[in-house]
Amino acid sequence: MTAQPLPATRPLDDVAAPTPPPAVLGRRTAVAALLVGATLNLAEALLGRALGLGESTEQTLDVVAGSPGLAAATLAVGTLAVPFLLLGLVAMAQLIRPRMPRLGTAAAVSGFVGALGFLGLHAVSIVDAAAAEQPDRAAMLTLLQDVQSSPLALLVLVPFLIGIPLSLLLTSIGFLRTRVVHRWIPAALLVFLVLDFGQFPTGPVDPHWLFVAAAAGVAAAIARRTDREWWLGGGSAKN
Repeated sequence: MTAQPLPATRPLDDVAAPTPPPAVLGRRTAVAALLVGATLNLAEALLGRALGLGESTEQTLDVVAGSPGLAAATLAVGTLAVPFLLLGLVAMAQLIRPRMPRLGTAAAVSGFVGALGFLGLHAVSIVDAAAAEQPDRAAMLTLLQDVQSSPLALLVLVPFLIGIPLSLLLTSIGFLRTRVVHRWIPAALLVFLVLDFGQFPTGPVDPHWLFVAAAAGVAAAIARRTDREWWLGGGSAKN
């Protein structure tokens, strides 16, 4: 009998690892979406704060009627920001998807749903602007208040109030666990989340500055990656 050679075995390092889900948008698109979306969102917040929008339905109608041009510009800027914000939230989630697929996918889906709700809120604001031009202000005010308290309004408000905060929360957790970005970025996102959606008084400083800083930090982290690292995962921040 002759001894048969043992079958060759491959080192564990040579065994192909599972391929992570590829990115759903390009690296340069992700960087642009983060920067443009955060900037436009900040511009809308600053213009709305200057005009006094959002304090109450009655005050909003008065502001829109008194400064229709500036109010229309604010609404246009905010509406234009929504698709960029949607892509930006997906880009943030993509950084954690290769290492935490379920968490990253949940963050991306939540951001998508929340952005659709945000777009719906801007559509409602268009109705507010049209109502401000009507001569019977009392009737328009009653109509808008009835619409805002109706179950139909919840179909727009609930996705926004749940989707966006949930996406930012899940993404922040993923950033902290995977360390794909510097730690100050999830910290800034969490502080922004509390201040903006918690409706805490922030004085003259708008909390959207925190979101702009975090988005710029994430954009810089994506820009430093190669195309392969972006598409299939890889790279990390030095914390």
